[in-house]
Amino acid sequence: MTHPDHSISAELEQSCAQEAIHLLGTVQPHGFVMAVDLASARIVQVSSGITRHWPGLPDAAAMLGTALTDWVDGTGSHVLADLPVINPPILPWRPRMARTTSKRKRVTDCAWECLGHRCGDTVILEWLPLDSNAEERLRQNRLLADMTNTVAQLRQADGLIAFCQECAVAVQQLSLFDRVMIYRFLPDDSGEVLAEHTASGYEKRYLGLRFPASDIPSQARHLYLTNTLRILVDVDAEADTLLPATRLLDQSHCLLRSLSPVHRNYLRNMRVCATMTLSIIVDGKLWGLITCHHHAPKVPPYQVRDGLRQLCELVAEVASIRIAALCEMEEVARRRHLDELLASLQQHLILVGNIPQVLAARLPQLLTAFGASGLGVRIDDVMYVGGTDRQAGSAEQVLDDIAAQAGPAAGATNDTVTIRHWDRLPCPSLQRLATLPDAAGLMLAQRAGMPQVFCCLLRQEQIQQVRWAGEPEKNTVVLPDGRLGLQPRRSFAEWQQSVGGRSQAWTSIEASALEKLLYILCDVRRSQANDVLHRKLQWRAHHDPLTGLFNRRAMEDEVTGWLKNGKFNSALILLDIDHFKRINDNYGHAAGDQILQELSLRLQSAVREFDLLARLGGDEFMLLMRLPQADPALVLSVADRLHEAVAPPFLLNGQPLTLGISVGIAIPPRHGQTVGDLLRRADLALYQAKAAGRSRSVVFDPAMESDQADSYQLEGDLACAVENNELSLVFQPKIDLASFRVVGVEALLRWDHPVRGPISPAVFIPIAERSGQIVRIDRWVMRHAIATQARWRSQGHADLPVAINLSMQDIASVDLVRHLNVLLDEFLIPPELLEIEITESSLMRELDHTRHVLHQLHASGIRMSMDDFGTGYSSLSHLRKLPLQCLKIDQSFIRSMLDDSNAEKLTQAILAMGLALKMEVVAEGIETLDQMTWLKNHGCQIGHGYLFSRPVRADVLHQVVEEIERRFLSVTVSPESLVLAG
Repeated sequence: MTHPDHSISAELEQSCAQEAIHLLGTVQPHGFVMAVDLASARIVQVSSGITRHWPGLPDAAAMLGTALTDWVDGTGSHVLADLPVINPPILPWRPRMARTTSKRKRVTDCAWECLGHRCGDTVILEWLPLDSNAEERLRQNRLLADMTNTVAQLRQADGLIAFCQECAVAVQQLSLFDRVMIYRFLPDDSGEVLAEHTASGYEKRYLGLRFPASDIPSQARHLYLTNTLRILVDVDAEADTLLPATRLLDQSHCLLRSLSPVHRNYLRNMRVCATMTLSIIVDGKLWGLITCHHHAPKVPPYQVRDGLRQLCELVAEVASIRIAALCEMEEVARRRHLDELLASLQQHLILVGNIPQVLAARLPQLLTAFGASGLGVRIDDVMYVGGTDRQAGSAEQVLDDIAAQAGPAAGATNDTVTIRHWDRLPCPSLQRLATLPDAAGLMLAQRAGMPQVFCCLLRQEQIQQVRWAGEPEKNTVVLPDGRLGLQPRRSFAEWQQSVGGRSQAWTSIEASALEKLLYILCDVRRSQANDVLHRKLQWRAHHDPLTGLFNRRAMEDEVTGWLKNGKFNSALILLDIDHFKRINDNYGHAAGDQILQELSLRLQSAVREFDLLARLGGDEFMLLMRLPQADPALVLSVADRLHEAVAPPFLLNGQPLTLGISVGIAIPPRHGQTVGDLLRRADLALYQAKAAGRSRSVVFDPAMESDQADSYQLEGDLACAVENNELSLVFQPKIDLASFRVVGVEALLRWDHPVRGPISPAVFIPIAERSGQIVRIDRWVMRHAIATQARWRSQGHADLPVAINLSMQDIASVDLVRHLNVLLDEFLIPPELLEIEITESSLMRELDHTRHVLHQLHASGIRMSMDDFGTGYSSLSHLRKLPLQCLKIDQSFIRSMLDDSNAEKLTQAILAMGLALKMEVVAEGIETLDQMTWLKNHGCQIGHGYLFSRPVRADVLHQVVEEIERRFLSVTVSPESLVLAG
């Protein structure tokens, strides 16, 4: 009895899906089955209807237990164990049936075809009658001859739907079934009819209609995957049972297997009497079916071995290959279109640079290509939302809403992109977006460990009108044992259903393209950030960060270029503030910086736009003034304007402060034709202005050069300093800011003049470089630094890597690497305990040669670092190609970073760049606890400066090391507890 009012539970549908349809134990009555024990070759099971087909056999049970050879001829040519498990072949065996006579019929021979396969320890033999119709056999032979043309015609079909229709036509003409349909399974296991072809007199009924997944439950789909050909000869014919019924026989690969009663009722309701079904397998998965229906009982022709069954299987095989190719072509075309669009977008982004602007311009193309209604992008501080109607809020609020709802990607690793997608909002894993209530679908590409780096696509709800073959709901029926079962629907008339609440499903191609889009946006943003940093560093390399004026290096380059072109109508002016040291001493360095900034503004207002003004350092400024003629009087008049600009009182903490400047002037070419000569002579004139009482201007006079004798005297004394043992090394510890352990030292050169006393390296190093003595001094430093390290090791002290500074002249020498290796071998010092520091400006000046030398040093195992980073011209591309292990941030950044936001940002950017390049970052010149704390919090690993220790002699270094670690390894470090080591 049918009960339409019974609700169909998930358990009931699951029960139907679990029906063991391969173990029904029934056989279609137009043939018969023998099951033979593999070991004994005896018959262990037969179909009960065998007596109808086997003349003279009164009882089917008479065969049980007997030898197969008692009933079948020709078995000697095949060994049972050699039979396959699937795709049963046709065997050349003949049943040993008696010839029959009757009063009305002539004596005839029965013709049978035998299909055999193994199933475990049993061989299953299926016997099917051969059609002796000569006309049908002739038609089959013609079809076999035309097989190549049929396959070629299918292969020429252009597009999936066209191919399916051609396939339906071909199979109908081959099989002569009334109706042939191509049925495709959808992702939810429901299906739709893509193509339909009928014999004359029949109308198409099912084209475009959907069939629910429960029509072909999971176990049936599994059988279609393993047994690609299924035949039902007569839906109303009563099936034969297998004897004995107590023995279960797996009929998964049997052609004669009968269908379940539910399926037979299903076919009756469709007014179908006979069926033939062929599976379409694509990439090992059940893509669809070729379904043949007939409205009268029909035995497919088996009398020709290579007949319709093999041909239809070949058609299905060709269909599988062709469908896979067509699907691949569609995917390739879609992927190529997205790739071309993203490549074009990347070029647009590189040219324009503004990510939101480019995305807005390309939004229609992007949304069309992805089939989306909205796009959202967040790359840290770059945010964009477009294409979708948001309820309220800014782009930032929308992106915050998406990030908060989606949450971080689970199980992701660093430097990967995780793709997540939803085609129904809200759902258990993602609530509806408050700012985008119309969004029904979301696909999110997110960088692992970076919740603020993602891009997403949005889709609106897609209302679909689904055309079903009959209302999908099934009725229940009360079974004889009282349980409820399912009964197939009685009507297959078209029934339309509106399906909503979902967006169009996302595809793997779209996911891959969205991942690529995120990578492109991240790369562009990273490139932009690197360009900004590079421009800032370039600006810093050419400008004074305090005043924004040119710095010494940039100004020297400008003057050199000006003079090199023979443009001598100019004057070089040096000036500094009188008694500026008193301002720093009495008011502090911050007040001094304020004065310098105000002074730079006044000087700029007093010169012309095409004159060049620079701050050389401290309170020293330089002006390159272009002149119509080299007239000292004209230059002095300009200098008077500078004095006038400085004369009004400066306000310092609200109090007026009157200052003056001293000016020295050199005019080319009479005072020199190189920037070095002009600077030196302008400096001599400046010295004379100060000696004459300050706040005045002096033009260089050749008599002033007699004062250079002092410099020449120092140069001569320096030449004897090495032989007289006047040079010495002091060592400044380098501290690991995380553990407060001393991890190395820097060797610093000192000169104790026998008459003048200690002379600053800032004085004698330039003299050594100018006079050509620097290489000899460098070699002295190398030997004594390595020898000192060997002495420490012999005394049992822990190994501390020693860093030494080398000049550009030594880097350029041909035997540097050999010389260092000889010293290391001589004193038995491992190369990793030596570190070479090269200033950024020196390194970049002769980059090609420097790179070659650095690679040789690196190959020797010697560490290398770039000193004074941030003051030169290096670029990120250069740094990547150099074998550097360490970047040392110039102390000018450290000194000003807590008071100057620009210096702070640049210092933070340098730290981030060093970490990104996997280099150790060292901060030099740390003098306060606040500086150390800031650097440590921003990822700086190593530091040195007066906060930890001044440079000390070699014999007391390890005592100082112990004192540093004792002070800084305490649980709480307060400023009062930090006593500077002398």
